[in-house]
Amino acid sequence: MERKLEIKNISIDEVIKIFKEEEGVELTIQEAEQIVEFLKMLLTITVKRFLDE
Repeated sequence: MERKLEIKNISIDEVIKIFKEEEGVELTIQEAEQIVEFLKMLLTITVKRFLDE
């Protein structure tokens, strides 16, 4: 039985804040959204591989 994993708790505002505080980089909302989507994809793949092992 395959379950669909969905990650919802990564905030756009948090990504913008982290990049500003840690890297000194000002992100646009669109850039932060792309980063969030990438992180969600990466986490989903990682969890799926872990569960498959």
